[in-house]
Parts: sequence; structure tokens; C-alpha cells
Amino acid sequence: MTTVVKTLSLQSTRILAFLKTLLLEHSSIFEWNNMNGPIVVISANNYAYKDLDTEGRQIQTRLSQDYDKYFQILKILLAKQPANTIGELIKTNELVRNTIEQNNTYFTTTIEAYNECKKAIEKQIGLLSHLYDPSNGMPSLIPDTNALIYFPDISKWTFPEMNQFTIALMPTVLEELDSLKINHNNSTVREKAEKIIRMIKGYRNRGSLTEGVNIVKNKIKLVAIPIEPNGIDTLPWIDLRNNDDRFLCSTVDFIRSHICSPVIVVSRDINLQNKCEYALIPYKEPPEPISTSMGA
Repeated sequence: MTTVVKTLSLQSTRILAFLKTLLLEHSSIFEWNNMNGPIVVISANNYAYKDLDTEGRQIQTRLSQDYDKYFQILKILLAKQPANTIGELIKTNELVRNTIEQNNTYFTTTIEAYNECKKAIEKQIGLLSHLYDPSNGMPSLIPDTNALIYFPDISKWTFPEMNQFTIALMPTVLEELDSLKINHNNSTVREKAEKIIRMIKGYRNRGSLTEGVNIVKNKIKLVAIPIEPNGIDTLPWIDLRNNDDRFLCSTVDFIRSHICSPVIVVSRDINLQNKCEYALIPYKEPPEPISTSMGA
């Protein structure tokens, strides 16, 4: 199991490898604004990159795409941090982006450019340590609706790699279950949705669902997230009119408050799995139903 911090850290290592290849094997810097020349332009960036060869441009394009995806998630996770943290993030981002795009620079060599970018990206990852995580490393599973329909009795969910975990129910899922119990044309699906809702309501007898209740002692905890995502500090491609995207938006909000713990989407939906992969969010299939499971 991994956490978003580890995932982003691995992504940053990959970015640095591409950047090192770009700068040290395909790039060169020259002084375009010679202070002793006949014409001097007042500028802090007196050096420029020579034009890249074809392979260099291909690496630059791939690097730009990978960095954009990495930084989008980093920016979202740090969105609600104090101004000084956001300032550091903006500063490091400008340095890395300008280097990838090979704009005029104050670096005199490509080795200097790479070393400073390396420090900047390491600082970006370090900023994630500012986030608070109350879960003490316990994994959280976020099932979508089809995972619950596939294996409704979450008290019997087991995963070999996890002895304890929390199941977090997103508002989009609860809304979809309410709709399925009434509107689905398959009676079996309607019955399963109804049973799941009754089961969840029954767990209220054990405490507040929004604060979390134990459904299997020392093994499974259940929490219901009551607030819909606002879509402001989230992935730029999210469309809140799409239920999968709303689900992912809620998941990103959840990850922000569980930054040092594994947060894993549980789904059999290949389209949602693809979106998770693109957003660097771990996912897994639900466990196989057993004969004693509810509605199996």
C-alpha cells in the first residue's frame, strides 16, 4: 500500500530523471546579454538556452506533461495551507516551469539549472509534511456504488494486505444508492440498494456516522462524509455534473486530510479506475462476494 505523498515523491523522482536528461544531454546555455557589449539590456536573466534538437523537444514535451499532472495534485493538496507555504509553492513552481520551458535564465550552466530545480522539487514534496493527518496511518477505502452493489455486506470485506481499515462513504455514493432503490429497472439491484441503505442507517445505533463508528471491532470502521465537494480546489478537468467526477472530487478532499495514510478507491468500473490512475489515486477491486454476504 502507498500514500499520496509516496506516489508524488515517486513521480517527482521520475520528473527529475527526465529533467536531468533534458538539461545535461540536450541543452546548453549561452550569455545573450553581455554586460561588456555595445548594447546592454537591463535584465536579471542574462543567459538563454540554445534551441533543442528533435529528441530534446520530445523529452521537453513529455516532461512538461508529467510535471503539469504532478503539480496539479500537489497544488490541490496544499491549497488550504498558510500564505507562506503557498508562496514557497509558487516560487518553486516558477523556477521549475521556466527551466522546463527553457526561458531566459540567470543560471550560467545546465548543471546549475538542474541542481536548483532538484532542490525546488524536493522542497515541494517537503511542503506536504505541513499537512495534518489524524488517522495515524490507518488505510481508508473509498468504495463507489458498484463496489457496494457487488459486495453489499461491508462488515465482511477482507483484504490480505490490511488487518484494519476505514470505509469512507462519499455523498455521491449515498445519493446514487437512494436513486437505485427506487429507479433501477432490475429488482435485484433495487433490493441490494435498499438493504445497503438500511444497513448503513442501522450503524447509527453505534454512534455518529460522520465521526465514524466501528462495524467490526479492531478491524473495520465506517465513516460517512456529509458535505458535497465544492469543486474549487480540485483537479482542473473535474466536471461536477458527472457523478464519477464528483466522487473523485470528494476523494481528493478526503486525501487532503489523510495525507500520510493510504487512501484507496474501491471500484470495478474501468472508466473510474482510469480516472484514478490519471489523478495518481490508488484503486483496487472489491473483494469477491461470499455465500453468506448480504444479497449474494
